[in-house]
Amino acid sequence: MSDLHLTLNGRDRPQGQGPEGIALLPRFALMMLVHLALLGLVVTQMFGVLSVAGIAVPLAVYGLSNAVVLRGLIRYYPHERIGLCNYVTHFRATLIAALAAVLTLGPAVAADADLAWRVVAVAAVALMLDGVDGWAARRSGLSSKFGARFDMEIDSVLALILMLIVLLTGKVGLWVILLGVMRYLFVVAMWIWPWIDRPTPPRYSGKIVCVVQISVLIALIAPVVVPPVAPLLAAAALGLLIWSFGVDLRWLWQRRHA
Repeated sequence: MSDLHLTLNGRDRPQGQGPEGIALLPRFALMMLVHLALLGLVVTQMFGVLSVAGIAVPLAVYGLSNAVVLRGLIRYYPHERIGLCNYVTHFRATLIAALAAVLTLGPAVAADADLAWRVVAVAAVALMLDGVDGWAARRSGLSSKFGARFDMEIDSVLALILMLIVLLTGKVGLWVILLGVMRYLFVVAMWIWPWIDRPTPPRYSGKIVCVVQISVLIALIAPVVVPPVAPLLAAAALGLLIWSFGVDLRWLWQRRHA
């Protein structure tokens, strides 16, 4: 998978500029409040989740993601405005936090076809907007390592939550966990083997594999996708994902002494 090692350090900020993110805090706070209201609507009205756990889990995911983003915004964001690109990415993060509420419903996502289709719809919007934020960043001149890292981590969390929902449906065995945790396994490997902790060149094929991975996870939640088709789809996506990570590992191994 490409762009796995985007770093956020002092060098990412244009020389001579201060932490522009601090000046953006009022706008970021307003965005958080607006999207918090949206989060509540999706969880309670679209997914019908009204339990304490069902509300606490998405709020926890939302709060944690905003804390991480806020830290990056203050320390590393190099521009003087948030821009449509980051608004879109934050909107995606909100939808993903809402999806976390489904985890508290247990096997109900498999028993209730209407709920499953609603989960598919929300996840599909979160995936489709993945191409919008990057386009908006390039068009507005607001591209940054912060924005790219923000987008990449959102994709990783989306895959993780979708994988957990797929597990609840019982359509695929426990091995489907690999479709959601591969990115995090790679991070752990970086701690163990320092030669992995290096930037890898961007690959269009890596981006395609990421889209396929999340698309398959969404499809697996759809009521019409059942065994034996479901395991076959998951296995194909996992094969592509392993190949993509393998390409990066091979590139890193060949340059481990550089």
